[in-house]
Amino acid sequence: MDIGLVYSSKDPRQIEARDFLLRFIKERGILVRYEEMEKPVKSPTLIVDGFTLRDLRSQPRHDSTTMFPDKGDMTEMLEQLFWGV
Repeated sequence: MDIGLVYSSKDPRQIEARDFLLRFIKERGILVRYEEMEKPVKSPTLIVDGFTLRDLRSQPRHDSTTMFPDKGDMTEMLEQLFWGV
């Protein structure tokens, strides 16, 4: 399985998302080829085996400053692709 992440190291929330992703992979013991690219982006982009999860909005959610994808979105995508759920 190939996993790629594009994120900004200047945004603590994106660093948290990156750390979450690495922890998620390690805790599940799944063999993956992981690559990351650091660049100035407004929100992270997760790519798993060609499937892309990224922010398509121009502003944060009305009730939160969190941008998409959040940890729940990332978990859902990864679980579906890892386990074929």
